[in-house]
Amino acid sequence: MSLPGRLSTLPSNLAGKGLSYKAYPEQENTIDLKKTSLVLAHGLFGSKELFDNVSKQIAIDGRKVIVYDARNHGDSELSNEFDFASMAADLSDLIGNFGLTEPIIMGHSMGGVTVMTLALSNPEKIKALIVIDVAPVTSPVKDAFLSYSQAMKKLSFPKDTSLIEAKSQAKSGLSKSVPDEQLLDFFLTNLILDDDGQVKWRGILDAFLNNHDQLFPELEMKSYKSFTKPALFIFGENSVFYKADDLEKVKAIFPKAEIVIIKDAGHFLYDDKPAEFVAAVRRFCDDIDAS
Repeated sequence: MSLPGRLSTLPSNLAGKGLSYKAYPEQENTIDLKKTSLVLAHGLFGSKELFDNVSKQIAIDGRKVIVYDARNHGDSELSNEFDFASMAADLSDLIGNFGLTEPIIMGHSMGGVTVMTLALSNPEKIKALIVIDVAPVTSPVKDAFLSYSQAMKKLSFPKDTSLIEAKSQAKSGLSKSVPDEQLLDFFLTNLILDDDGQVKWRGILDAFLNNHDQLFPELEMKSYKSFTKPALFIFGENSVFYKADDLEKVKAIFPKAEIVIIKDAGHFLYDDKPAEFVAAVRRFCDDIDAS
């Protein structure tokens, strides 16, 4: 179980509703105040719900874990501004609104770039960094994700189509455009019913199509000083995001980075190998507490 909520962390033009989040563990009296809090940012087209199980496991010993929906994702509000500077500012505001003092921040994929951006631009805000299956280089899926999104946009669903039927139709209709079944199932989590019962895509689809050029930058070393606090980079051995040549770039920008490669795991390594993933995160966080 978790504590759901919403924080007014986004600009006023977002109706003041802000970021939707969940906090673990459920009972506040079980939180161990000696343990550094952990804030988790999901990836593009993801949501906080995808990290429910691993968040519970990370928080099982009393560590406070906060998982939130990024702007234009999940239950958070929509914005015409959709870039990493804005998302890093959202994360910074969230940390402030929770009254957290130097938490550990962790992000997967797009969320990984978000946490890297905050760590490099405002290192005083955090104690340590965990980056999940992404390196500070140009994304290898930039063109593919644009193609996938364009194919998703072309789909339409007749009135009175149920959500189950729509997902089945979408899976069939997109199977050639998105041949990776795991990735396709991931995209289909963004099909929802609107207030009138009509199936539609979450707002992230249009937000991405309108801003995709701003969402795949390379973090240039010239733009920031290196982040000299502890960092953990976790990659899936079979992920397209894991390239041995990129590790030199990781070490150049994050000189204290520890690299962990999880065997037989892909990009969604927290789902492919949850036990190994949780063990790596908990061990790193415990080391930070002990340092």
